[in-house]
Amino acid sequence: MKKVRILYYFREESTYMHQWQRIHIFDELERHGHSIEVFNPLHYSSTEEANEKLIHYIKDNCKNFDLFLNCVGSEYIYKETIENISKIGLPTVLLCFDNLHAPFMHKKIASTFDLVWLTSKETIGMFKNWGCNKIIFQTYAANPFKFTPNWNTTIESVSFIGTPYGSRINKLNQLSQAGIRCNVYADSLINKSHERIGFKDNITSTEVERLTKNIANSLRFNVGRKVFLGALLNKYLLKKESVLNRNDNLIAHPGITFEEMRKVYSNSSLSLNITELRNTFVLKKPIHKIHLRTFEIPMCGGLEITSFTEEMASYFENEKEIVLYKTNEEFISKAKFYLDTKNESISLKMKQNARKRAELEHTWMNRFNKVFEKLY
Repeated sequence: MKKVRILYYFREESTYMHQWQRIHIFDELERHGHSIEVFNPLHYSSTEEANEKLIHYIKDNCKNFDLFLNCVGSEYIYKETIENISKIGLPTVLLCFDNLHAPFMHKKIASTFDLVWLTSKETIGMFKNWGCNKIIFQTYAANPFKFTPNWNTTIESVSFIGTPYGSRINKLNQLSQAGIRCNVYADSLINKSHERIGFKDNITSTEVERLTKNIANSLRFNVGRKVFLGALLNKYLLKKESVLNRNDNLIAHPGITFEEMRKVYSNSSLSLNITELRNTFVLKKPIHKIHLRTFEIPMCGGLEITSFTEEMASYFENEKEIVLYKTNEEFISKAKFYLDTKNESISLKMKQNARKRAELEHTWMNRFNKVFEKLY
């Protein structure tokens, strides 16, 4: 495979919500000799200017790139812009990180791309109906050079890294109330001012319009309707616990650095992954979404525990590389089993197997190679 030079239209900010791509994707591809240059529309005074400058930049530098990659929606890049890029002769790829619950952000532009990369398969039919003729489904992955095992001690707990909300709260409450030690790493648990997130006092008309549009779009497809129903049930009817039940089994820690995260995943008896999307955990059949954590944990040589889905079982082998559960009772019993020090050798073997599987199949280079194969 030739070395691919990518121009990436990416609204990059300094938050981890955006910087994870440099840790995961940029670093791994560059280690394999590929290159990624970011064209950031935030550097321009308006979306119109960003689109104009992008076309001029590609015209002036088209020989320096082999691929145009975009992840933003039609609010930030225009259909006419993509059409002009195609006329210049540069292959175009749309990467949809959130097509499961926010597919409409790409509706106006998706069919214009040479290839559409979906990270969730549930909305493939919608994109086909929008005229997308070339679609590839591939989920997230993890960088094997950054996420490496660090087996040097044992943290005898179920660890969770991230802000507790929604189903995360319910899962952590279930574990701690069953006498299972949980370590939770989140600044929001230490800084009480961030424990609850509510509406701002003053909401602009633009924000109201955007919220209204998002709700309307949600009601137009099955996944969106389930997300909306789950939110209503959780807020007004079911009266689920909305805060963590602080007890001796639940230990709150501040948020941790990337290096500390690697050690926590490697050495924890179990690392909790929660795939239930937003408030759909209250439904009889929740919507599940794969996240970065799904592959970060095993790539670090960690032992992941998460809900059983056919998709999860296709990525890792249950009871050999991952711990999957189908009921709350199984969730608790399996957590207790793998936290039992008598089973530490079983856990270590599973961690080693998980790392091998992740390194073999679930790297970003593997994902991008399949994209390159579709284009060249």
